[in-house]
Amino acid sequence: MITPPTVLIIDHDHVTLRAMGRTLAKQGYKVFTADDGESGIHLIQESEMDIALIDMELPGIDGIATLQQIKKLSPGTECVILTGVADITTAHHSLEAGASDYFVKPINDWTRFQQILRRAAQVRALRREAVLLRRRMARHLASLFGHSQTMEPLRNLVEKVADSTASILVMGESGVGKEVVAEEIHRMSGRQGNYVKINCAALPGELLEAELFGYARGAHSTATQTKPGLMEIGEHGTVLLDEISNMSYDMQAKLLRVLENNTFRRLGETTERHMTARVIAATNANLEKAIESGRFREDLYHRLNVIQIVVPPLRARTEDIPMLTYRFIEVFNKLEGRRVHHVPDGLMRRLKAYDWPGNVRELRNLVHRAVLLSTNNEFHGGILREILDSSPGELRQEPVADTSFSDLANMPFAEAKRSIVHNFTVKYLRYHLALSKGNITHAARAAGLQRPNFRRLMKQYGVPNHKKEE
Repeated sequence: MITPPTVLIIDHDHVTLRAMGRTLAKQGYKVFTADDGESGIHLIQESEMDIALIDMELPGIDGIATLQQIKKLSPGTECVILTGVADITTAHHSLEAGASDYFVKPINDWTRFQQILRRAAQVRALRREAVLLRRRMARHLASLFGHSQTMEPLRNLVEKVADSTASILVMGESGVGKEVVAEEIHRMSGRQGNYVKINCAALPGELLEAELFGYARGAHSTATQTKPGLMEIGEHGTVLLDEISNMSYDMQAKLLRVLENNTFRRLGETTERHMTARVIAATNANLEKAIESGRFREDLYHRLNVIQIVVPPLRARTEDIPMLTYRFIEVFNKLEGRRVHHVPDGLMRRLKAYDWPGNVRELRNLVHRAVLLSTNNEFHGGILREILDSSPGELRQEPVADTSFSDLANMPFAEAKRSIVHNFTVKYLRYHLALSKGNITHAARAAGLQRPNFRRLMKQYGVPNHKKEE
């Protein structure tokens, strides 16, 4: 059974209120009515509405203020302003405040009015569908943690801390999936508010402060209207502060005050607002070193680091690569309308042999490209090899055979040990050569070895340098 759209009518004219309510009820809408802004806002707090019809000239809280409050409480509700004055200024203010449309009273053109309502209901339905799709994708991405023993502590920790109120610090290299971890924590927390995120490296201090805490009209030269910040938008939800290490020192002090007091102020206001959002910070930097160098506040570090989650790099959990690869193939098959279904064993071994400096993000991008370039729904080995050969030097190396423990256990101890040492050494040398782009001096320094010793190991273990030193 299809649920009828819900409509809230807010109008101080009781005759109009009753007439409009009866008409819309006959057309299949579930109608709620209120004769002032406060009553309408109260109804929105009690139950979600698809559409709100708001009279511009309300007693007490006017139509625009009522509209703004409704959009804050229920961003998905489509709002239509009803006004007795047909002028551009009214229309502009209505749309600027978040209305999807406006209509001049009295309502004589019911055909056009019904079109506006149908359009609003359709937009609302599409937004609901988009939310459901995003939630399904979030559940889908949650499975991308992997099933390896390396990831088991992370999975267990996320389950334990998801419904707490404590601040969380997610650490790990670029591309490991820190944002996926944050999204999963929010999803599992059961928090009713929004999940919002901001990249602290993308904005300078003043702009970052405005985005986080919001600002009042006139707070700065471009503040033509009041704007809530992410701490408000994420009310009863989660705020992810990505790349927290790039936050300016002054801004760190302001964030610390907010976290300690659980209150914040919009720029240009003196009113303290209560913070109900849960804060998750993420970084690929070593914050302890940043503290030592004076770039990061130690007190903020301890405030954020109530719970620390470290996401392992992909090279530390290569057993997850086949599962991740096929999961990404499934995602991009749906996205691109393909039916790619198989990766040859030899190519999978090459993927497992690579050290993945870009981690899961790099694997995801490579699989996406391979799916796009495949023809006749076949995952041709030649296409993937072409992609691998155009990637950093590490991918162009012959794969190192991974020997399973059962195979090693059936070898004499000395032979098994040699196999393990050989595989590790080859991967280790290739990794540092790839990072240094073939510069042996830099690779040796990063490995803590003398250059002649590094070259000797290359020769001993048959590791070529595909990029000649300049």
